[in-house]
Order: sequence, then structure tokens, then C-alpha cells
Amino acid sequence: MPKLTVIIFPVILLILLSIRVFYFYQSKPVFTEGQNVNFKIILLSEPQISGRMQKFQINVSGTKIYVSVPRFPEYHYGNSLKISGVINTVTSNTSSFSKRNLILLKNIKIESNSQSVFGLAVLSSFRQNIAGFFKGTLPPVSASLLLGIVFGIKDSMPKEFMDSLRTTGVLHVIAASGMNVTLIGGFLSGFLLLFFKRQIALAMSILGIIIYAVMAGLEPSIVRAGIMGVLVFSSQILGRQNLASYSLFLTAFLMLFLSPFLIEDIGFQLSFLSTAGILYIQPILADRVGLSKFPIVGEATITTLSAQIATLPIMLLTFGTLSLWSVVVNALVLWTVPILTILGGIAALTVSFFNPLSKLLLYLSLPLLLFFEKLVTFFAAIGGMVSINSLNPFLAVGYYLLLCSIIIYLKAEKVSV
Repeated sequence: MPKLTVIIFPVILLILLSIRVFYFYQSKPVFTEGQNVNFKIILLSEPQISGRMQKFQINVSGTKIYVSVPRFPEYHYGNSLKISGVINTVTSNTSSFSKRNLILLKNIKIESNSQSVFGLAVLSSFRQNIAGFFKGTLPPVSASLLLGIVFGIKDSMPKEFMDSLRTTGVLHVIAASGMNVTLIGGFLSGFLLLFFKRQIALAMSILGIIIYAVMAGLEPSIVRAGIMGVLVFSSQILGRQNLASYSLFLTAFLMLFLSPFLIEDIGFQLSFLSTAGILYIQPILADRVGLSKFPIVGEATITTLSAQIATLPIMLLTFGTLSLWSVVVNALVLWTVPILTILGGIAALTVSFFNPLSKLLLYLSLPLLLFFEKLVTFFAAIGGMVSINSLNPFLAVGYYLLLCSIIIYLKAEKVSV
């Protein structure tokens, strides 16, 4: 009977989710060229500054609409905005295998409510003050790198260094993405296990994920990955690998049931798959690959490789590029990210009441930032970005079926030994 329940329960959830997704897309609004629209929104992320323009996106029932307006007046995280404009649909190449409509607004008018959401407004002001302090204390590239790692703030990042991060496959480090949260959580657990008992190390990893999520501004992708990470590590503390798996899939089910449009969201896909990679692939690699004998670089390599194996088809289908140096560079620099996150996070928290300590922590982080910068710049100069012009989506399905088969076989083999 228990075995039958294990089969029936997921089937019921899958049926419920299918019905929910079907009715969501049946009732999803359709926007047409030239349609006049107006929305009331709360900005949940900082607009991206590009020259004299600021850009952000709004989500209307699962449809992303992109807004580009003059830089002034400035809008910030937490602002309540009333936006009106005309739909302008542009066909855009967004990947190596498909085209989709990019929905923009033109003839835009924005009314800003002077009273922003209090908690978000405070957080936005806090982040802006910290950004100014970091920029005034550290060299430009180092300041922008640390701001990217801690907060996901990229508006001051020099274009040349941004391109270098992309070429070497470590752009996720400054993107405050769900994948980044997962990588940090996975690395923290592996690293802390060297010094603490398992339960303590995992509890500290959970604390690290929560701190990072708060410091990164609690953007939707961060919240999703944070919830996944906390549930998975909590289950591991209880010594229940199966419970960790159930937590991951149940979290994904609840997120998709409440917000079906997430099924198309690249951030959600990477968060889920990278977490699953660390949950299922990392233990196999740790047992079979000798990298675990090298505590720092080995753990970082295994963590990175596990996440990248799990997300490879999605990355290729979405971006159409692959960095040949990604695993190598991630292995060499990923260990610095938790340390820089802690140093930068504490420095940020103490800016308001103890500047000397903040400056000291930023100076302590400078050697690691320079190491990160020089290493990325070196490998970027070599090149190594491969473009995948076309990739059949069915190959991705085959890839995951094969990957699941290999994981099941290796786990069964380990049990039988």
C-alpha cells in the first residue's frame, strides 16, 4: 500500500497542476499591436540604467511587458507606479532555436505614488546608500563586482568586464539569480562540513541562504531559490534524502500552482534544475570523482559541475552559447563568493553605524576581488565561447531521460554493493 501511495500521490498532483495550467492559459489576456493599456504595479527590482534610459519589466498575468523610459525621474525598487501606454510587439530572436514576440510599450506615461511600499522603500534606500559607500571605497571594477555578488546590482559594471564574465561562464555570480543561491548553498554545505558536524553545517548553510536572499533584495527569483534551498537543506538536516526530494518537488508544485506562468520563466527553471543537480548528481560525483580530495577547489568543482550538468540543455536552448572555461573558472573563483558575500554583507550592515569596520571589511575583500577579476580577465582573453546555432528541443528531452536513467542506475548500483 505505501508503494501504491508513492505512485498515486504524484499522479494526482500532476493532474491538478495540468488542469491549473490549462485554465490559466485559457484565461490569459492576449495583447495586440496598438492596444491601449494601463497597469498599476509595484517595482520588485531596480530598473537597469542604460545611458540616458532606465529599463524594467512588468508582469501582467504571466505576460512580460518591457518598459524603457528616460532616466529622470528615477524609479526604484518598491515604487508604486501607474503606467499607461500602447502595446508595440516586436519579433525578437531570443534563443538558438526559436523566435518569440517581445512586448514593448510606447507612448508611455507614468504616475509615481509618492508613498512607496514601506518595507521595500526602506530596503531600496538602504541598498542605494550601501552602493554609494562601496563605490567610494573600492576601485570601480572591484566595487561593481562586490555589489553584484551581494545585491545583484549591475548598473555600474563596466561593459568590458561584464563581457568577460559572460565569456567565462560566471555571469550568474553577479546576477543574484536562483542558480547563484543554489550554488552558494551547495558550496557552503560542502565547505562547512570540513569544520562542523553535518547538522550544524547544513543549519549554517540555511542561515547563509536566508542572509543572501535578504541582502540581494528578495527579488522573485531569489525568493523562489531561497525557499527551495531552505526546504532541501532542512530535509537533509533530518537525515531524509527522500524528504529533501519531496520538498523540492512539492515546492515546485506549489509555485507553479500559484503562479503557472513560472513554467516559462528561465529563473524558475534554472533554480529547480540546479537544485536537483546538487541534490542528485553531486553525491554521485563526490563518490566517484577524486576531486573531493581537494577540499576547496574540489567541492567548488563538483558543485558547479553538478548544477551545469542539470541545466545544460536549458542554457543552450535559451542562450545558444556555451563557455568552454565555465567549469574551470567557476571551480577557481566560486570559493571566494561565500567569503565575499559574508564580508560584503557585514560591511553593508555596519555602514550606517560603524564606517571604520565597513571600510576594514571592504579592504579585506579587495585581494579576493582582484583575484576574481584578474582570473576572469585572463580566461576571457583566451576566448572559449561556443555558439550553438541550432538545437532540437527533443534532444533536451532525450538528454534528461538519459540523465535520469544514469542517476537511477548508479544509485541502484550503490545500494546493491
